[in-house]
Amino acid sequence: MSLYPEKVPSTEPIRNFQFSIEAGLAAKAEIAAQIDNISERIDKIIDHFSVDDMPVIRFILNMTHDKETLKGLSKALDRIAELVEVHDNLTSKMKIIEHAEKDPSWFACTFGDFSSSFDNDLTDRLLGDDI
Repeated sequence: MSLYPEKVPSTEPIRNFQFSIEAGLAAKAEIAAQIDNISERIDKIIDHFSVDDMPVIRFILNMTHDKETLKGLSKALDRIAELVEVHDNLTSKMKIIEHAEKDPSWFACTFGDFSSSFDNDLTDRLLGDDI
């Protein structure tokens, strides 16, 4: 039987092992390369997505690195995106109605089409109401 089995036995915790600085330094270089690779990918995503030239993802990552929190934020933003569009559309319609209530004369003069009404009034006056 080999000193190094293919699987570490799971029944007993490892209490004794040989410590090697060289093995740690080799792992350190590999881990550093992986960190650099992942950091570069994260930075590309952060740089690619910004709101008004602000890297909002960086601010979020400064607050948390919790996977579940970040996934929850992603789901919440996805759900809100649909609702915000509908909300903004309704809000703009409401503003038009409110402005029409505040200044109906301006609204009528700006958006009213009086050409057919004017033609009908003119015809009625010239020919009389008997038509």
